[in-house]
Amino acid sequence: MATTSLAARSGGAQIDWPASLRARQALPLAAEHLRWRQPQGRSSSQHLFLLDCSASMVESCAFARAKGLLLQWLRWAYLRRECVALLCFGAGQTHWLLQPTRAPRWNAELIEPLPGGGGTPLAAALRTGWDMAARHGQRPSCLWVISDFRSPDVLQLERQADPGLSQIWVDCESVSANSLKPFEGAERLSQAWPASFRLTL
Repeated sequence: MATTSLAARSGGAQIDWPASLRARQALPLAAEHLRWRQPQGRSSSQHLFLLDCSASMVESCAFARAKGLLLQWLRWAYLRRECVALLCFGAGQTHWLLQPTRAPRWNAELIEPLPGGGGTPLAAALRTGWDMAARHGQRPSCLWVISDFRSPDVLQLERQADPGLSQIWVDCESVSANSLKPFEGAERLSQAWPASFRLTL
């Protein structure tokens, strides 16, 4: 997927991500799949990025790729004057690296030094993201969960009710170079929560 092309659009339109991913279906995301909406005045949406910093992400080299992708998306958000937040989760902990704010212009010094390791507290990360979205309910929120979804929390989460929030699973498991059996956590959650969308990298 050419991520740099996602920021290029004239006329002040914004990407409608749910509609774009529905158009994409199972195909690699391409320019012809993108759907757009016209903004009404200043942007009123916010993007909550949840970044998996676990050991499995580091060992598969997905963590480095995820950080590079996140930098491009934060740059896109800055150009669109979007509101963003960034939650890091790993080693059994969650931490807001960025509280909801206008996307910063420069993010490399914030993102590149991030360490990784430990387990994947996926359920705790999602609940923290949901709570943040609820506290900032005046802005429509979209959760971007960047993870390999190799967490036993998936088995618990897929039995829960759909939270009713726009969520995009950025599935990094496909870039794994190890020989572990595929867990397909993102696919399980996509099937359990139809309002969510899976983006495979």
